[in-house]
Amino acid sequence: MALSMVKLVEVKRKKWQSKIKGQVLAILGRVLLACRKKQERNQKKQENANPSLPDDLVEEILHRLPVKTLVRLKSVSKEWKSMMESSYLAERHLRCLVLEKKYEEMKITVQKSKNSLCVKFFSKCGRVVSCEGSSEGRVRVAGSCNGLVCVHELDSVNVYLCNPMTGVTRTLTPPPDHANYNKVSVGFGIDVVTGTYKVVLFYYGFFRLLETLVFDFGTSKWRPRHKTAGPIPLSCVPSRDRNPVFVNGSLFWLLENDSSEILVLDLHTEMFRTLSTSNDMGVLLGDIYIFSFENRLCFFHFRQIFRFMPAASPDYVWVLVEDERWERITYRRLGIRNPPISLDSAWFSQTLVSPYQSSSSTCIIGYRQSDGDTRVMDAPIELMIPLF
Repeated sequence: MALSMVKLVEVKRKKWQSKIKGQVLAILGRVLLACRKKQERNQKKQENANPSLPDDLVEEILHRLPVKTLVRLKSVSKEWKSMMESSYLAERHLRCLVLEKKYEEMKITVQKSKNSLCVKFFSKCGRVVSCEGSSEGRVRVAGSCNGLVCVHELDSVNVYLCNPMTGVTRTLTPPPDHANYNKVSVGFGIDVVTGTYKVVLFYYGFFRLLETLVFDFGTSKWRPRHKTAGPIPLSCVPSRDRNPVFVNGSLFWLLENDSSEILVLDLHTEMFRTLSTSNDMGVLLGDIYIFSFENRLCFFHFRQIFRFMPAASPDYVWVLVEDERWERITYRRLGIRNPPISLDSAWFSQTLVSPYQSSSSTCIIGYRQSDGDTRVMDAPIELMIPLF
């Protein structure tokens, strides 16, 4: 009898335990379900309050915005800052500018203080700035390509590459044994075949022989030109008083004592050649200048263009066309009043390209503003870029 009572109590205890356990589990399930529903409601509220876009759509929007806007957006978050500084976005933005022709070229001048570069921006259609006395500055602008500006000091071998829009500056490593170099000229451009940026240095080495070095951004080192490139043409000394011009994958130099030929360097093969000027140019050696316009080389007489010659003189500019013929056109047809002929100036395009970006699959060509364009800056915009 006692055993039967014990068994009965045990059965009832197990029954109550299972019942209580089921009730507890049911309560816990309802609590968890309620918490989950509340979490989902909060998540929906957050999504409605801060709707997010897919990353690919965000990138599609960003690379179509102006450079000034993108630079300001770097302060939104660390993620956006990283995105704005990526070479991927810079390349896509550059390609979009070229395809849709939304970029605007300006003229810039560069001066150097103790620890910074002072960059001034001018409109291509702005007021005429005389080039007199420009060679007295401490720096020269070797050229500009894809928004990167190459600057070098006159009294040293220091070469800087900067993007004035982003404020990023890179100081190139000095070439080996640079103390023995007598620098003549520096050029900057891009190999349009490989997309590699290159800086070319002319200097007098031992025994007063004219030699060249190339800073290849693919390797970030100075090196001689390719062994297969051949020697520099005899008696071809680049002028110290004129900047080289980058056009369509090649650098062009006026010569020191000869206005009948122009020295040309192909940045892909790194081979030199000479280009004859037109026989009917009839210009004096000290008054001729070259600059690029719409990815073509332009050759002109300074005093003639800027009316130091008699008023009856035609204001002709000779433009190099595709089959290396010189085509004579009037200066007014170019639609610009302020070419970058001073030694501290160059054309400049607004991009996100970084000086540390080694290559690019895109190269900006010249852009001509329409006749009705009124974007003229009477006073230049100034920007200080620190040097580190």
